[in-house]
Amino acid sequence: MTEPVLSLLTRPRVGTQTAPQRPPAPRAAMNSTRNLDLYALECFDMLMRERSVSRAAERMDISQSSMSEALARLRERLGDPVLVRTRDGMVPTERAQTLLPQVRSAIDQLRGLLDRDRSFDPALAVERFRLTTSDYAQLLLMPTLTRRLQADAPRCSVDVLSVNLREVERALEAGDVDLAIAYYPDPPPSLRRSPLFQDRYVCLARKGHPKVTPAMTPEAFAALPHAAVSPSGLSYFSNVVDSALTSLGLSRRVVVSCPHFLLASHLVSQSDLVLALPR
Repeated sequence: MTEPVLSLLTRPRVGTQTAPQRPPAPRAAMNSTRNLDLYALECFDMLMRERSVSRAAERMDISQSSMSEALARLRERLGDPVLVRTRDGMVPTERAQTLLPQVRSAIDQLRGLLDRDRSFDPALAVERFRLTTSDYAQLLLMPTLTRRLQADAPRCSVDVLSVNLREVERALEAGDVDLAIAYYPDPPPSLRRSPLFQDRYVCLARKGHPKVTPAMTPEAFAALPHAAVSPSGLSYFSNVVDSALTSLGLSRRVVVSCPHFLLASHLVSQSDLVLALPR
């Protein structure tokens, strides 16, 4: 059976790849943003992402009053409400939506200039990272990562989010998450992929299962009722098993497919289902 590779996905920093040429910004837009500093631009970007002053403040690790003040300054400098309240919540104005791509491009360029000659020192860094991964990888990696974080980067923190494989590319490109750890065999060229490790699959069954033995043949394994894990409704993990069985001329019947390894393991412990999962 092909061993799956768990990978770390990130969005390249500015300067690591050639960016497509952008059309010139409208003169009015350039004039309106000329006196905005990097902090103001970052507040604008986060407000547009979250469409909420309180959530934007939390994401930037500042007080709600500070974010409210930043929004007031943005409105004054841009001569635009930026966000307006509706029955569906806060929504960006048409002008704010027009400015957003230029603001994000400016943020990337400024960060690239500021970080070019500055090495990252985890002992001094004050950062809040957003990591998305499966419950399996969370259980496997987070205890060690937490110890390393406390020892080497005591002023940094991590928000761990459940992975949505359908949204990984968009979330990384938009900056909604900083890192993604997943079985992602064919990432797009816009993302950087670093293999972390290869894993082996094992068969999980309840204690005392009447048909599971250490010497079980592939035919006997395929004949059992199966549970499968499909994060975000995608079949990356189960395809590894199905491909191995197909190469032997075999197939299996998946009785239950669910998004989380913990749930699948619990179902197996309470039934005669079996589960093939990374060790």
